Amino acid sequence: ELTELPNRTLLYERIEQAILEAQRDETTIAIMLMDLNRFKEINDTLGHFYGDYLLQMIAPRMWECIRQADTIARFGGDEFAVVLPGVELEQVINIAEKITRAMEEPFHIEGNSLSIDVSIGIALYPRHGTDSDTLLQHADIALYAAKKTSGAFYSIYNAELDDHSMKRLMFTVELREALKKEQLVLHYQPKYSLVSRQVCGVEALVRWPRADGKGLTAPADFIPIAEKTGLIRLLTYQVLEKAFAQAAEWAKRDIFLPVAINISTKVLHDLDLPGHVKTLLEKWEIDPGTITLEITESSMVADPALAFKTITALGELGVHLSIDDFGTGYSSLALLKRLPGCELKIDKSLVINMIKNQNDLTIVQASIDLARSMSLQVVAEGVETREALEKLTELHCEMAQGFYLSPPLPAEEVLARIAELNAGPHPAKTADNRGVIADLRLTQPTI
Repeated sequence: ELTELPNRTLLYERIEQAILEAQRDETTIAIMLMDLNRFKEINDTLGHFYGDYLLQMIAPRMWECIRQADTIARFGGDEFAVVLPGVELEQVINIAEKITRAMEEPFHIEGNSLSIDVSIGIALYPRHGTDSDTLLQHADIALYAAKKTSGAFYSIYNAELDDHSMKRLMFTVELREALKKEQLVLHYQPKYSLVSRQVCGVEALVRWPRADGKGLTAPADFIPIAEKTGLIRLLTYQVLEKAFAQAAEWAKRDIFLPVAINISTKVLHDLDLPGHVKTLLEKWEIDPGTITLEITESSMVADPALAFKTITALGELGVHLSIDDFGTGYSSLALLKRLPGCELKIDKSLVINMIKNQNDLTIVQASIDLARSMSLQVVAEGVETREALEKLTELHCEMAQGFYLSPPLPAEEVLARIAELNAGPHPAKTADNRGVIADLRLTQPTI
């Protein structure tokens, strides 16, 4: 065992033993589940060596926060369980606070300093359950609530959380059904050339129409669930199919519009992806040079060997690659040089804040300069104001994308918006160019 802690099987035995003693002594037990926030990001960006080393360093710090009679176990992955016999709620909260503070102290690994934060879910015997399965289930529900609540590092189980858990389960069922019926749709957001002052492509973004017909379910609500439940592969393959079909339909009308499609980390590591893309290119008779697959920085370093095996195969097909959210991750020059037909997309958080934040402006400028020095194209996402567009033009950024230019729109509507952008003056030169899109903001994750 990596951490030399009791495993899940031994954990259940310790809980059952604690329950027997609590029944005899008429005392309380607390079960805590602790999850390391952003642990996947650490694994993806620094590698599994650092992730494993970090896991080994967790237990000693936790032991300093609890009593000798308590139990710490590794529940699985980056989750740890703590069994606290004979404690009251106030004591449990104090222990949770001590553990949180202990985890906030930097971990020093191979010359690197890592800071982590944790989320903790708490369930009490007998108030929240009288057997190990129920107590762990309720602690897990509380843990999920803690992770979802901004500013909270722990949550105590209550019956109302069960409603949220059931809603999450039902939402997963509904998403699975929507994918089965192919109910998800694509909207398209233009990419605008600041050089030619013409639209130079679109990004395909998935949307889920509500069952009641009242608008669209936000990607923020279903993309994380798709990732967690393994539905992301099916979802991404459906997006690819729909995007290729739309590109082919446009081509039949002599509308040749390059299309970009987002690829998640899990799908990038799917060795079937190149074959699937090849099949779609042949099926829809698409010029591979008009297709761009957008991947995040972190997805390349999660498993570099596997990622580049897929990327190389995609490059051989002739499709282009784009590094999405650039400026927020850990890309190296060596990684960038190996990517075929690559472009960089500067993360929208940097673009949105660059007018007021000098650090973000510096990163944007450096990203543009880096792209130019490596003969890479560069796209700035999150252009929401005239000032941002003017600044990007001043910085010699090649392309821009964002709500100031256009929100994501259905296929036919985006063609009308593209015609407006192509026919009008440079958007940065017009103060009243925003029209109905003036106050929209893109805050959802995309796929």
